[in-house]
Amino acid sequence: ALVVCDNLEQLDPLYELAVSLLRHATQTQPTRFVGFSSSLNDSADLAAWLDVDPLALHSFRPSDRDQSLSTSTRTFTIPQSAALFKSMARPAHSAIAATDAPAIVFVPSRAQCRFVALDLITYRTLQTQSENGYLPSHFSAADLEPRLARLQDRTLVDFINKGVGFFHESILRPDRMLMLDLYNEGIIRVLLAPRDAAWTLPARAGTVVVMGTQYVHVEGEARSVRDYVLADLVRMQGRAVRHGESGHFHLFCQVEDRDTYLRFLEDGLPLESRLHGSEELSRWYALQRRSDAILNRQQGVQALAFTFLARRIVRNPAYYDAPSNRDEALSRVVDELEEAWQDSLATQEADSIPTQR
Repeated sequence: ALVVCDNLEQLDPLYELAVSLLRHATQTQPTRFVGFSSSLNDSADLAAWLDVDPLALHSFRPSDRDQSLSTSTRTFTIPQSAALFKSMARPAHSAIAATDAPAIVFVPSRAQCRFVALDLITYRTLQTQSENGYLPSHFSAADLEPRLARLQDRTLVDFINKGVGFFHESILRPDRMLMLDLYNEGIIRVLLAPRDAAWTLPARAGTVVVMGTQYVHVEGEARSVRDYVLADLVRMQGRAVRHGESGHFHLFCQVEDRDTYLRFLEDGLPLESRLHGSEELSRWYALQRRSDAILNRQQGVQALAFTFLARRIVRNPAYYDAPSNRDEALSRVVDELEEAWQDSLATQEADSIPTQR
């Protein structure tokens, strides 16, 4: 009777297929769909896809917050490298030191957390002429000793003594939980996390610094530099919003990316279907054909009519390289799926023929 769809801004092929199948299965019975998402620049099609009444659609811009959030950017022209993060360390420290609030610093990878932490501690020491780093002055080594005795990874001791901690999956869970406790107590004032931890980090801060918006993707022996997806940045920005308090979000990025990121952070995320051309759709269609759930192209078009793709392919045909007529556009998609299905059958038949000598 009730279907709740959370984090719809992360609508990937599997998510879209799952919701589409639910919509198809519940078309003959009264079912209420409720959806939640980060701010989108156009949520009307998403609501219509879920059969949400226009009067039940509530859309908010990213600036519509109870708490004030200031966003600032700093641009760099240095390519992705160790030198880039060296140059980012000083302004990152300045952003952290500008307020008395705790800070979260996001870096591209787990390996960079410690290198960036050392640079931040160095700048903190030079500025304050103190060996305490970011550790509040009212905490002493004696206060920390009982807590640090619980650490399993002893290489973390020196960082915590400077008021710096880490959060990522490579750290043992007990140590992660301990550092979160120390962060909540105010002992750790700067928490460093890699890009992928933005979705699992159960903490917020008065200041959030994103050091770079690119990361190195490794696939086999191939290495490539990729940009952060916009949803990642929105999630990081959300860590700077705390109930009843103002937040500060600092984005460090390449100069050519600044305007694009700012536009979507201010206006909301774009959302298009990622179903067309995906392996997930091909596998699903092949499964339907094998089980005779879909017998022909017309039934294939009818099945795809329940997808978000069916709405967006009409609204934005240029994005999908498709005609503006829905049935014609979906027919083309089904033709591609059918061709792939027939090719796989031919391959299976060829593999099943014994080799003649």
